[in-house]
Amino acid sequence: MAIKHYELDRWVFEGLIAGATSKDQLKNWQGAASGIAEFVSSWGMERFWAMSLSPVVLGGGLPDPNAGTEDQRRYFAWQVARVVLCRIVGQDLQIRANMTTLEFQDRFQALNFNQQMLLTDLLLEIGDTIQFWTMRLKDTLEAGQPATQV
Repeated sequence: MAIKHYELDRWVFEGLIAGATSKDQLKNWQGAASGIAEFVSSWGMERFWAMSLSPVVLGGGLPDPNAGTEDQRRYFAWQVARVVLCRIVGQDLQIRANMTTLEFQDRFQALNFNQQMLLTDLLLEIGDTIQFWTMRLKDTLEAGQPATQV
């Protein structure tokens, strides 16, 4: 479960850049991206998991940011958060990005208190990292540069 310096930033950025090829595409999910940490703090991990799942995404991967309904595209960054979280803790805590909400609830309840807190704290950090990179992507796109120029 060890993570090297700045790997979290790189993994979040790699996930988000697919959904930021234009200002219009970024507008689809930018607003919801800023609320991840607050949502987790208020409503918890299990509800976050349910909100981060999209019927457009089969297999728990990242969706095509242009696919699905407007509401499904709105939660693109939440899906990035779920995938990054699983990339970090998945092996050690046996959590997979493609788990249904019920599977995740069962697994989360089986974790001890320290593991639950670790998972929650890590997701809060991922949420903050997503918010940072979302703003950087927005600034870059507003300056007329491609997202890859961040």
